[in-house]
Amino acid sequence: MQFKIQIIIDDNQGQTKIQEIINLEKYNEVNDVIGLSLSESKDILTQLQQTIVLEQATDYTKKHKNCPHCHQLRTSKGYYTVEYRTLFGIISIPSLRVNQCHCQESNAVTVSLLKDWLPEHTSPELQYIETKWSSLMAYGQTVKLLHDVLPISVTENATTIRRNLIKAAKRCELELEDKPKYLAGCFRDWSNLPKPDKPFTVGLDGGYVRNWNEKKTNFEVIAGKSFSKSKPNKRFGFVQTMEKNPRCRLMYFLSKQGMQANQQITFLSDGADNLRELQYGMYPEAEHVLDWFHITMRITVLTQFAKGMIHSDPDRGQDILKNLTSAKWPSVTVEAFLWKLVPFFKIKLSLC
Repeated sequence: MQFKIQIIIDDNQGQTKIQEIINLEKYNEVNDVIGLSLSESKDILTQLQQTIVLEQATDYTKKHKNCPHCHQLRTSKGYYTVEYRTLFGIISIPSLRVNQCHCQESNAVTVSLLKDWLPEHTSPELQYIETKWSSLMAYGQTVKLLHDVLPISVTENATTIRRNLIKAAKRCELELEDKPKYLAGCFRDWSNLPKPDKPFTVGLDGGYVRNWNEKKTNFEVIAGKSFSKSKPNKRFGFVQTMEKNPRCRLMYFLSKQGMQANQQITFLSDGADNLRELQYGMYPEAEHVLDWFHITMRITVLTQFAKGMIHSDPDRGQDILKNLTSAKWPSVTVEAFLWKLVPFFKIKLSLC
């Protein structure tokens, strides 16, 4: 059996063109592939992408041959090839260069018509997939996965993936500089806002990572995750010593998730000063809670201290154990928990 895949192109002038994409031969034997094979699907996507991109480039060139100011036809200066990297392979696009019109004063003698249409030679879809996958796995594994499932160029490598990831990250950082660090508007007007959705819960924690270049030094990474019953969960992170606007990042992160100024929000953290400073002042009505993991860590240390104290002072040791047991609630505010631990710290310090 033979299968011919064709594409029908209707332009704005009412003309129709039929172009054959690929011709497939299929045999209905026992060991034959049923349907499309992976290689056949890659070939179809490559041919389809090439046809669509070239037709778009041709149409754009025709529409912009004339001068945009005086509408006179500009003379041709020849073609050069633009290599456009996409998810479905590299497309070689002939780009027309025309002479600059005399109605405009310009230092440039010629101008490329596709320069504004193709400001970058890598498609946004390919940049998105490269950035997303390489942030979840190693660069080399990302390249292997892309080659397995997509007809990307054979020249795609880990260095290219890393360079594109850093480029996308820098662009995101520049966009973040113009974002607000605090809630917009006056707090007196927040009650007039539409009724907010379900409450948000944001968990924040920090950890130390070994420096790749200087093995003997570490740097702190702050990571966070936002939970909501009605919104998809989101994650964010930054390096503590390198982040210029941590509040701006957190504010933008929550705003992208649909957070309103009158939204109920609960912050979970270990009570570290840098994390508390990041949270406070942004949402005055927010609740700040020590997460249960860090509470149990502190209670465990104090419990071991109290058990050892029973041998020297049984009454006081038993009293401390009783109070520690009563402190094991599912969650407790930062201030309340710290005030409850003050007597225990005083006892420990007096015995040191």
